[in-house]
Amino acid sequence: MTPRYSDAELAEFAEFYAAHGAVRLPGLVEPEWVARILDEIDRAAAAFDSVPEPLRSLRYGRGRGRMTIRQQWRDNPVVREFLFREALTVPLARITGCKILQFWFDLTFIHEAAADGEAGHGSDWHHDIAAFSYKGEKLPSLWMAMTPATRELSRIEFIDGSHRTVPGYYSPPTGGRADDGLLQVPDFNALIASGEERVLTWDCDPGDAIVIHPYTIHGAKGNAGTATHQRRVAITTRWLGDDVRWLPLDPKLAKDNFGASGTAPPVGARPPRSSYPVVWEA
Repeated sequence: MTPRYSDAELAEFAEFYAAHGAVRLPGLVEPEWVARILDEIDRAAAAFDSVPEPLRSLRYGRGRGRMTIRQQWRDNPVVREFLFREALTVPLARITGCKILQFWFDLTFIHEAAADGEAGHGSDWHHDIAAFSYKGEKLPSLWMAMTPATRELSRIEFIDGSHRTVPGYYSPPTGGRADDGLLQVPDFNALIASGEERVLTWDCDPGDAIVIHPYTIHGAKGNAGTATHQRRVAITTRWLGDDVRWLPLDPKLAKDNFGASGTAPPVGARPPRSSYPVVWEA
């Protein structure tokens, strides 16, 4: 069973999240759900070759030692049942202070150890808000480990407290434009080496979760593999809280941010309930 975090534990999680921009929730996901979701992820990954080429970029991403799968919730009732449970949404709402949670999308990361024994591609330092056409402080991600995530197995790492101190940075995959008000991502590795920035990270067992602020800088090294595990699988979910508004910077990215209706809301609008399910409301 999912642990019932006490009020004191939830308050402690919320305080840590507010100060650091991320917090680990040990054992959030039950073992039986981990097994079921891993099965669904494997089925989705195996279906890659049968997906028509024009749709692959919308559903899948591929790189050296890495695959991503998006939007499983739309056509997979098992994934949808898993994600819409109060066992996930109530702790998330309490920790982030959201009075409403609308579901946006899911994104699965499969990091394989490279065949030549070197680590596959990880994720460069970035924060998610730059690629989001919705903006707001209450736009959390809930990242859930389906397999072990350790130093060797591509665990996620954060720049401690960066959600409170940084401006907007370009998203590495998309670059940026001179008029969008975003800055080039600094050399965080050099800042860490000099002691100007501190890394926050956790080893995670299957079922552990991390709540991530949308402005928190984070990344992951490639998967080097271990003797017992050759892949790292995690599913992250995006949620829309009560201060979120549609404020796209890049029209090319905006279409990937639409909800189930496939159309954009007016600029400055709240996420429409018809496109983004209300999964929890105070």
